Amino acid sequence: MSVSNKLRALLSITGHKLPDLAAPLDISVQAVRNKFSRDSFSADDLIKISTALDCELSIKTKDGQTILLMPDDLKKSS
Repeated sequence: MSVSNKLRALLSITGHKLPDLAAPLDISVQAVRNKFSRDSFSADDLIKISTALDCELSIKTKDGQTILLMPDDLKKSS
């Protein structure tokens, strides 16, 4: 399953729609649709989306250790 499909499922579970991601990503609704059609999401995008949907984004190692990716991890704008 693609990242876009997983994000669509997450939107459905949380009761959100694709346009709801425009503001958190600071892009237009059309640009959000383009990201979904191209399946092109950066780590920063995924952190912003998970935060907007009140979810946690994490990486889990084979031995069960979890590293959370948080808004504090976002690249700082110059």
